[in-house]
Amino acid sequence: MDLSRFRIDRSVLANGVRLLIVENDRLPLAHLSALVLAGADCNPLQQPGLAALTGRMLDEGTTSMSAREIAAKVEDFGGILTTFSDRQMAGVTATFVRDHVDHGIDLLAETVRRPVFPAQRLEKEKEKTLTQLEAVRDDPYVVMSNLLIGAIYQGTPLQYPVTGTMESVSAITARDTLAFHRSHYGPSNTLLVVAGDVKAERVKRWAEGHFGDWREPERQKNGFGPLKRQMEPLTIRQSLQKRQVYLSLGHLGICRNNPDFPALQVLDVALGSGPGFASRVPRRLRDELGLAYSATCDITATSGIHPGIFSASLSTSPQKLDQSRRELLRILDSVRREGINAEELSMAQDFLTGSFVFDFQSNADLARFLVSVELFGLGTDYPERYPQEIYGVTLEDVRRVARQYLDTLHYTTVIVGPVEGG
Repeated sequence: MDLSRFRIDRSVLANGVRLLIVENDRLPLAHLSALVLAGADCNPLQQPGLAALTGRMLDEGTTSMSAREIAAKVEDFGGILTTFSDRQMAGVTATFVRDHVDHGIDLLAETVRRPVFPAQRLEKEKEKTLTQLEAVRDDPYVVMSNLLIGAIYQGTPLQYPVTGTMESVSAITARDTLAFHRSHYGPSNTLLVVAGDVKAERVKRWAEGHFGDWREPERQKNGFGPLKRQMEPLTIRQSLQKRQVYLSLGHLGICRNNPDFPALQVLDVALGSGPGFASRVPRRLRDELGLAYSATCDITATSGIHPGIFSASLSTSPQKLDQSRRELLRILDSVRREGINAEELSMAQDFLTGSFVFDFQSNADLARFLVSVELFGLGTDYPERYPQEIYGVTLEDVRRVARQYLDTLHYTTVIVGPVEGG
């Protein structure tokens, strides 16, 4: 995973836009992204889903182009352009052939900086969102996850699904999305990423021409205080007419830049996110005792700018729920007290290094890597360091982080299925 064959360039425009460029001439294509730190974490507490709708509407018309004209330009230049929004950012990504990268940057600037959110098209986007929300309304896994997230992030915008709720989405107006854009989209929280068959100096000139005169919004990003772990246990039950019962227990986790991330990744694989029979939680609950149909456990998967969630989840029959829950807690307590064994450590290390995700097979892979480097301070030598970091984790490291980050007393339990509500 040697990055030395790529030229990586980082610069900051005078107005604060961060520009990340990697030159890769293997194919005459370039991947472009304009990413704004204005995700679900910026939603007003009473308007979940506003950031997501705003992000999804960026290409639905601007001050100088209609949605149809944007689509026609993308097609004329042989490109692909999509919008997105998640928990911590939103924006536009695109792929264009080498000769039209300047037009691609122009379209990114147009859609990110100057959307107008036509009311009629917003209503259509709301209908799509409401259909999606309705489709998962009785999905026990989604219900369980939403209840757990809601309890752990209670009192912050993160307590709601990224797409919002049926009630909140129905109430959002074009005026709301326009106001959100005006107050949360600006140069100082924008990353412009270009990866592919380009020359860095030329991209810098294009970026300056299209983004250099952008000014900060009138209001800055909404903020909320540091997230804190709960100090007492909580149990939530939701009745759904299903044959299986779904259980999840969890609490606040870690940010991605936590220095213990490698040791916690090893713990995750050994405990609940590894392959086949290797991980202790599914092996014991599913394969050895036959208590659960499925079982997982991890703390690193949801980590990001904000702390993610530690969660241990399973599905089982109603008759085996109590026994499954007791055994799950017994496993977690055992790992906190004793750690894992040498065989589990070696298996986890081999699995993590063998399935390392930054394989750089595409320009999009390179772009995602640059974003991670920028947001989490990984360093461009991270692919070379990663195996060393993982193989440097010791049994004592795993035991220490299990004790430090897993709490088997103060956590939230969510039970969904054929149970009494409460």
